[in-house]
Amino acid sequence: MNKGRCYISTDIEGVAGVSSSAQTNPNGFEYQQAREWMTKEVIAACEAAFDCGIEEIIISDSHGNAQNLLIDRLPQHTQLVRGWPRPLCMMEGIEQGQFDAALLLGYHPGATDLRGVLAHTLHGGGIASIKLNGQLASETVISAATAAHFNVPIVMVSGDDAYAEHAQSVFGDIEVAAVKTACSYTSTRTLRPVEACALIQKKVKAALHRLGDFKPYRIELPVVVEVNCVKRKSAELLAYLPMFERVSATAVAFEAKDMVKVSMVLSFLLSSGVL
Repeated sequence: MNKGRCYISTDIEGVAGVSSSAQTNPNGFEYQQAREWMTKEVIAACEAAFDCGIEEIIISDSHGNAQNLLIDRLPQHTQLVRGWPRPLCMMEGIEQGQFDAALLLGYHPGATDLRGVLAHTLHGGGIASIKLNGQLASETVISAATAAHFNVPIVMVSGDDAYAEHAQSVFGDIEVAAVKTACSYTSTRTLRPVEACALIQKKVKAALHRLGDFKPYRIELPVVVEVNCVKRKSAELLAYLPMFERVSATAVAFEAKDMVKVSMVLSFLLSSGVL
């Protein structure tokens, strides 16, 4: 492939070894180890991309406080997006220049999926589901549609086996690194981190060698977004704002002209404290 740029959005719930919410929280058991595993998976993906001729990689730390990746360990020719709030949510930085491909690492199924380790959509304690144009949308769908606004295809993803099935249902013949098997919401049979990293490298290289097979994941515009809140009060408060329409006891809807505006509103919801 020609030399170019790659974008990585990374979460932690889909990282090999992670099975408990405690591992995803800075105050929880084994969090420091989990962020090591997360960083190693990102490094593995970067090394594979560089081997394929990629010259620059932008990485979005998109979990929790967005300060999980160990920045001193990241390879040269990478830049890291950290912290909240930010306009493009889990895809911040993809607006800077043109990228040949995007990877979603450590991702997980959505809140309404039947299987998946620590499955949720953006805010497990505040959001029960999100729909785009009437269709249920996971973080993967939201990230992919945002990438498509900038004409960037998702070419490879990683997570558990339930997430692999979800990603294939969204993208079709995409390269997937299933680094663990979901036994329950908080139990997994996992590869060792070193094996997970080797699998991620293999799948990244496979994806970048067949870039012509992938197209951006576009959705119809304008976008009608429905957010089903966990708490009834959240929907009630949001309905005070003129852009939101309350469509049920716990759900509000709004219309956005494109995915950039969708991402901005979702970022506001995540950072406002209203959920």
